[in-house]
Amino acid sequence: MANKTAEKISPDTFLNEMNAINNKAKDAAIDLLSKQGNKRYIVVMNWEYYYTEYYTSQSAISVSVFGVGLNEDNNLCIAATVDNQGYGCSKYDFEQDWVEVSELNRPCYAFLYRFVAQNIDKAVTKEEADDLADKYWNGNGFDPGKYDWQDVFICNGFVKVKLDGKFGFINEDGVEIIPCKYEDADAFSDGLAKVKSAEGWGFVNENGEEIIPCKYEDADAFSGGLARVKSAEGWGFVNEDGEEIIACKYEEACGFSEGLAGVKSADGWGFVNENGEEIISCKYEEAHYFWLGLTKVKSAEGWGTINKDGEEIIPCKYEEVESVRKGMAKVKSKEGWGLANENGEEIIPCKYEDVDVFFDGLALVQSNEGWGWGFVNENGEEIIPCKYIDADDFFDGLARVHSKEGWGFVNKDGEEIIPCKYKDADAFSDGLARVHSKEGWGFINKDGEEIIHCKYKYADAFSYGLARVQSKEGWGFVNKDGEEIISCKYEDADYFWFGAETAEVKLNGEWITIDKTGKQVTE
Repeated sequence: MANKTAEKISPDTFLNEMNAINNKAKDAAIDLLSKQGNKRYIVVMNWEYYYTEYYTSQSAISVSVFGVGLNEDNNLCIAATVDNQGYGCSKYDFEQDWVEVSELNRPCYAFLYRFVAQNIDKAVTKEEADDLADKYWNGNGFDPGKYDWQDVFICNGFVKVKLDGKFGFINEDGVEIIPCKYEDADAFSDGLAKVKSAEGWGFVNENGEEIIPCKYEDADAFSGGLARVKSAEGWGFVNEDGEEIIACKYEEACGFSEGLAGVKSADGWGFVNENGEEIISCKYEEAHYFWLGLTKVKSAEGWGTINKDGEEIIPCKYEEVESVRKGMAKVKSKEGWGLANENGEEIIPCKYEDVDVFFDGLALVQSNEGWGWGFVNENGEEIIPCKYIDADDFFDGLARVHSKEGWGFVNKDGEEIIPCKYKDADAFSDGLARVHSKEGWGFINKDGEEIIHCKYKYADAFSYGLARVQSKEGWGFVNKDGEEIISCKYEDADYFWFGAETAEVKLNGEWITIDKTGKQVTE
């Protein structure tokens, strides 16, 4: 694995690019639905993705979208159910009706476009969509009196039901496809559902046929054409035809990752491929899933990493090994933490209380001899002494550091370009950093000049050219020249989320909506 440094972009630039993608996704979804004539609504009961709606600066809720449509005004609307906390996806409870996406605070059009694009063949009229949505919202369309219990969710076109203490499945039309004769059952995955009889666990297909006999002590759902099963002899894997591709002989087994699965025999942990071949012999005390071609393992001598050929990349000699990032892995010996590269070489010796990966050619380290933080280069040389109470990684040539005097910034030569005198400070973004002095919050440039004077009770980082600030008079917004584009007269204010053209502010006890000039746009 090569140690490559990703191209850095500022938070503002990133948000601008994401906003542009979001708007393209919105236009694309509208275009697809517009071409369907009067069939402008899609309802999919088992869509697997979530649409997350953030409705305050602190809280978020997730809703499961099962309907997307285009109303008479050519505005996107959704039907959804709440997934957490019992709230809806606006400031108020989600109504049992189609809601325009534009009314939500932070619409994610990329998810909605994916929904439309993947399911455009299911487009129906508004009336047909209402009937389908009613089933999901209210549980209508099934015979509730026939069963003792039925699941509230439709998964892969099936609903789990219970009758006389036994489980089965009905389809979306309420037709019993799999009789209620099983002691337990799980949802369908890869066209098969796990079911339990008196004899054990097995699998049925969508026609109710028992494809894999109920004979196993335990089983997992199918994934990638294989399912983990346990017999009296041990754990193994079966395919969708019920063939034991990997014999049930292991004490334990994990799911597949990157084509290999961890298995444990009497001799230890190893790895098998999808044909059941033991690619890496069972000799390790512990093992984990493969990620980016590597996994960490533990031998009698300690922790290390191996590749998919079983070759030890980082020798098994460490007390701990943490996940590999940017071609580096954190390793711990008795003396402390260090960094090893993709060849297993200790780039930073194991002598620190803590280490981080490299950014801009320097890695953040904490001294083992005290509390101090500093920076080392790729040769393990301590370029900036471990003398700071706290520090962040380098970004745009500067790093935020905290001394006894306060927060400031150092360059890669360890020079304090901006003196450590601030109560708080943020990393630079688009040439400015938010800082807190004795006088208040403001913004400085990389020369340490106060571009926006430290006079505010509070200030947020810039987003799309504006920053939310609070003065003695109230909340408002400033631009990067320090001009109060929207005067500080509001009792409270929300953000211009994702570059939105409007934001909510509170005036005289009432919430209103303003544009980026401060003009009220709603009653």
